[in-house]
Amino acid sequence: MLQVKPKPLNKESILEIIQGIFPNTTVMFVYYCGSLAFGINDENSDDDVTVVLDGFKGNVHLSLGELDIFAYGRDVYLKKQNLDPTVPLYDRAYIDEVLSEKDNLIYLDESYRDEYEAYKNVDLTSKLGLFLESFVEHYNMRIAYPEPQKSHYHILRVRGILDHVDETGRYRHVVHEPWYTHMIEYKKNWNNSKGLEYMPLLREALAYIENYKDKVMKDELGKHTQSI
Repeated sequence: MLQVKPKPLNKESILEIIQGIFPNTTVMFVYYCGSLAFGINDENSDDDVTVVLDGFKGNVHLSLGELDIFAYGRDVYLKKQNLDPTVPLYDRAYIDEVLSEKDNLIYLDESYRDEYEAYKNVDLTSKLGLFLESFVEHYNMRIAYPEPQKSHYHILRVRGILDHVDETGRYRHVVHEPWYTHMIEYKKNWNNSKGLEYMPLLREALAYIENYKDKVMKDELGKHTQSI
């Protein structure tokens, strides 16, 4: 029997669902995350959204069919974006999703616009060592799984971004070739034999990111020492 993927929820429906799940809180802002945020979603992608709530404590991940909600209280979200080690590693490994060139905003309470703009315009270049440290620690665990994982495409994504950092001195969501093509191909084929063929390249790319992280953190430590 043919299964038809449901049509994506519109922004109004997503906001209505969120407000129903989190009563007695204020929805500060909601934006698309995951592959939608990075502009590489396909027909198999879920609708992943991040919601930041005033009046909510902690964070929670809810899977509602095709909709995945990553909800954060105001304080936890701020800690996440600042790479606070008290925030779960998984959450710290993807803070660059807000840097997308796309307009991924679903909803914004205008009274929180200044906070939203601060989050969206985060200077990740100045936090590159800490970000890569979280990313590498997270994916060193995931790459040890016996089978390829769909999320491994992020390894190829970040590897391509680091070439852009070398070229421009800024961390932005620009994935250089050949890593962009590798990322798309792996994402399409992660669960078949071609996905398995990508495993050596994934490990090589992750090792490169780890070495890059070590160099950045050494440079950052050197600058800090000189300023003392």
